Amino acid sequence: MRIGIDAHSVGAGKGGNETYFRSLLKSLVCIDETNEYVVYGARIQSLKQMKLGQHRFKVRQVRPSNAYLRIPFAMPIRIFRESLDIFHAQHIIPPLVKCRVVTTIPDLAYEHHPEYFSAFQVAWSKRLISGSAKRADHIITVSEFSRADLICRYGVDPAKVTVTYEAAEEEYFPRDHGQAREYVARRYGITRPFILFVGRLQGRKNLVRLVQAYGNARRHGADHQLVLVGKKDWGAEHILSTIAELGLNDDVLLTGYTPTVDLPWFYNAADVFAYVSFFEGFGLPVIEAMACGTPVVTSMGSSLEEVAGDAALIVDPSDLTMITAALERLIGDSNLRQELGRRGVRRSSQFDLTAMARKTLTIYERVCGTEKCTGRTTETVSV
Repeated sequence: MRIGIDAHSVGAGKGGNETYFRSLLKSLVCIDETNEYVVYGARIQSLKQMKLGQHRFKVRQVRPSNAYLRIPFAMPIRIFRESLDIFHAQHIIPPLVKCRVVTTIPDLAYEHHPEYFSAFQVAWSKRLISGSAKRADHIITVSEFSRADLICRYGVDPAKVTVTYEAAEEEYFPRDHGQAREYVARRYGITRPFILFVGRLQGRKNLVRLVQAYGNARRHGADHQLVLVGKKDWGAEHILSTIAELGLNDDVLLTGYTPTVDLPWFYNAADVFAYVSFFEGFGLPVIEAMACGTPVVTSMGSSLEEVAGDAALIVDPSDLTMITAALERLIGDSNLRQELGRRGVRRSSQFDLTAMARKTLTIYERVCGTEKCTGRTTETVSV
């Protein structure tokens, strides 16, 4: 097969989508010795650094990086030139694509919480992602929660939606806590014990309430710092204003975008990882923290309970008292931290990137059929 993959998120520094496609490409390199790949990206240098070209992968630059111009105009021309058998899209399938198409739709957060997105982004997503879900020969998503949501919300045939769980990459593993503390102290000036969050600073992540819960814990005697690792995004101004209003400017550190090489050190240096998001399709930082043996507080109501299993403290993301109590419980109980750390390592080992890539490759093969693809059909597949 000749397989095209939209990897425009690689190099964008935007969290989950970038990590998903970077991990998928790296794993496909390792497991697939037969098929040819054409990888499309806006930030060509980031793809070249992955050294995909040393294998059966050709990298093609697609400009502009702006999705509103790239998807409807630049991508169809590029895809047409390559004579693909199958194209793997991110969320939105470009128009006029004649080959078979798979798309990854990790979640429908804009449907459930439009208040955390711009009005234009909500309108764009509702129209084009729902249309892509109907057009796709097959849909990949990242949790059973998201699969059920797609089927219910968009009326998608269950037979054409497959879950391929994400997983932490190999550099996420338990390291010496003292060495990790020294690393983040040297690089970021963090000298106090700390509670960690990793992800984009946006309203959906429930960071205003996390900051409020942290403020409560501080007033109750906690000496920990709160460290928020990630780029500012839609709604970040409310997080900043809450920090200032509560007088926590000296206690809450915002690192901004942090190189991925530093993230395992952050996880290992933290006493607690807090990820109490309102809505997630998967919540990869939870698995990364668990893989590092860091005790986790996360939230009920979307995919996070499915991902965390019994290896985290689960809270209602709208309940400030409950979040505060969970933070204080973990801060004050070293035995519980150790127990959740052990459970987290075991839980994270159940998620595997090679398995994700193999399942994705199986989807490509079944969508195309056992014989060479010669045109589109409307038949769906069950994987």
